[in-house]
Order: sequence, then structure tokens, then C-alpha cells
Amino acid sequence: MEGKPLRKSKTFWVNLIALIALIVQTQTGFVVTPEEQTAIVVVINMILRAITKEPIRGV
Repeated sequence: MEGKPLRKSKTFWVNLIALIALIVQTQTGFVVTPEEQTAIVVVINMILRAITKEPIRGV
């Protein structure tokens, strides 16, 4: 299996959005607890892992 480029990875984009949300949270004062953040990211990553069909190439 050849793999796909990083920019086509749903997991990459979800985790980048999570990072941006963390940064926005620190700037706006809207707080989601670390436990809630972890739970949300873990569940989303588990779902993405279940539907992943090919690896990322060249990383």
C-alpha cells in the first residue's frame, strides 16, 4: 500500500483543530476541562482509527 499525503489525513486535521481550539481557549477564557478535552480527542481518534484505510506516506 502506497499511502496518502499528510494533508489528506482526517486524523491530522482533527488533531490540528484540537490544537487550535486549545490556543483559542487560552485567549478567550472559554474553558473546557483537561479531562473533557482528552475524552473528546480520544473518542474522535478511536473513530478515525476504525475508519482509516491507508497509511500516511513520507512522515
